[in-house]
Amino acid sequence: MSSIKYRKDIDGLRALAVALVVIYHAFPSVLTGGFIGVDVFFVISGFLITSIIFKEIQHDKFTIKEFYRRRIDRIFPALIIVLASVYIFGWFTLLPDEYMQLGKLLAASSVFITNIVLFKDVGYFDISSNLKPLLHLWSLGIEEQFYLIFPLILFFLYKKKLNVFLCLSVLLVASFLPNLFTSNPDRAFFLPQYRLWELFFGALLALVHYKFKIKNKKFNNALSILGIAFIIIPAFVFTHDMVFPGWVISIPILGAILSIGFSENSLINTKILSSRLFVFLGLISFPVYLWHWPLISFSYIINGEAVSTITMLLLLLSSVFLAVLTYFYIEIPLKKYRSWKFKTIPLFAITIIIGGIGLITYKQNGFENRSSMEGVRSANMQLTGPMWQYAQNKNCRIRYQTPLSKELPWWFCMLKEDASPDLILVGNSYANHLYPAFAFNKNLKDLNVLSIGISDPTKGLGVNSSDNDKRQMSLIDNIIKTEPRLKYIVISGLSNNPNDDYIKLLVERINNIKSDDVKIIVFLPHLIIQKDVKSCLGRPLKEVSNECNVSLTKLDELRNNFDKVKSSLTREFPSILFFDPNGIFCDENECSSIKNGLPLYRDEYRHLSPYASQLVGDEFSTWAKDNIPEILN
Repeated sequence: MSSIKYRKDIDGLRALAVALVVIYHAFPSVLTGGFIGVDVFFVISGFLITSIIFKEIQHDKFTIKEFYRRRIDRIFPALIIVLASVYIFGWFTLLPDEYMQLGKLLAASSVFITNIVLFKDVGYFDISSNLKPLLHLWSLGIEEQFYLIFPLILFFLYKKKLNVFLCLSVLLVASFLPNLFTSNPDRAFFLPQYRLWELFFGALLALVHYKFKIKNKKFNNALSILGIAFIIIPAFVFTHDMVFPGWVISIPILGAILSIGFSENSLINTKILSSRLFVFLGLISFPVYLWHWPLISFSYIINGEAVSTITMLLLLLSSVFLAVLTYFYIEIPLKKYRSWKFKTIPLFAITIIIGGIGLITYKQNGFENRSSMEGVRSANMQLTGPMWQYAQNKNCRIRYQTPLSKELPWWFCMLKEDASPDLILVGNSYANHLYPAFAFNKNLKDLNVLSIGISDPTKGLGVNSSDNDKRQMSLIDNIIKTEPRLKYIVISGLSNNPNDDYIKLLVERINNIKSDDVKIIVFLPHLIIQKDVKSCLGRPLKEVSNECNVSLTKLDELRNNFDKVKSSLTREFPSILFFDPNGIFCDENECSSIKNGLPLYRDEYRHLSPYASQLVGDEFSTWAKDNIPEILN
């Protein structure tokens, strides 16, 4: 096999790139643009892989089989250790919904499609990135998807005697241009067609570097300073929102190109990037990258979103320690062997088996009957029970056919029976989560309950309302005006800090839907306790937290803020009713997001859990005895 000249400075640049990413993940407020380290990695990968393949093709020594053997032998050993370790640790520490999510990403990681799965999961109700221990493998997915097709492209172009540089340039532009026109940052971040241009830049650099090198030291030094500046400065000033989609990420890409292609003999490359420390960190950069994020993520999962600086520093040191062990005791020993039968095929098989285990874990709902889940199973069911978000049932879809149900992936449409509704919930997801409180409340008459739409009740009227908001308002108002059995309108999901303009819009909306035959019941906003609900629950390695309680002052503030709404609506609509659901959170001393050991929220957006919705239904029934007894059995 032909090989290219080993360059210490490229390993040093790897060290810099991984350091930027790791520091960004640990301390995002310190290095807001540290994620650009991944983009530097992409350029390095494109450069090295093209340099190797191109030289082998020219010497007629390139084979696809040998290329993929080297990729498997290089990537799989450390990856297997990390995937297996994460899965085993998760067995003892993760709640069923978390373990189910881990299983899905484990399966995706084994076939290098993590980036695609993560993109498909993006949405309003997607869990925080910090709670996904294998999130960082999205970048490995991009690289391996590139490696899957690029050798074939390069081989084809060379054998057909086509202009390789020109053809790769066309592919680069075809991948880059969509970044300038897409309005979806997640698409630009995760999907390969929006990212491959970064690797193509590395590939083009390899072709240029093969024939052309700058040997003037002064010029080398100037370009190396510029290259490193184009990497370091963006790491401190870029933010994720300003980069994707767009052209700005090309700045650190250019920095990597200058550092790799035109600075080989510079002082920075020969004295700093080629120093023993930088080279060693470059050699262990891959296992450091693999280990660091699972450690950080598990810390967030177990301890909540607040992780101390000392803890984070210890996690980073631990990731380096584990990387050193992986490098010396896994990677180096296995490098001695080159055998399809005894190395490559077993590595591939083990990875696929791990992926299969992940898929089974996902299909089995995170093995909720694990012995480690004793004592927390009931609480976790409130987080993973029947899902109401994104819900659409057949009764609702058939009766209220609307393009919105297909256009909006989080559209909500639930109707208890295929008949005219007796009660409609009007509002956003904070109205939708009340559906169980009314549809399955045994204290109420057998009401046919409808919950449809996803917008604040005032959306559709203001100047800032979108077309979707206006279409939703028109749909719901038409339902209210035409359904013959409708007796009750429940309005929920209102602002907990309304201003005068908001109140005017609310008055206008109620004017549009009020009727002498229909009772309107306005729900006060429910209490929002900021502490992540999962961190309030006991779990393996962690006792139940007492930090999830707040004083009654918080409730008083919420009620006082809403008093202006009550007085305005009562003045305009004397028969309107108000219900306060916040009794479920508070006793005479304090308020809490946990009751009887069960969570009252089901997610980080503080939607009510099924248990909380049931409690609201019970309290509503008690309240109804004095206010609307006709709704009761």
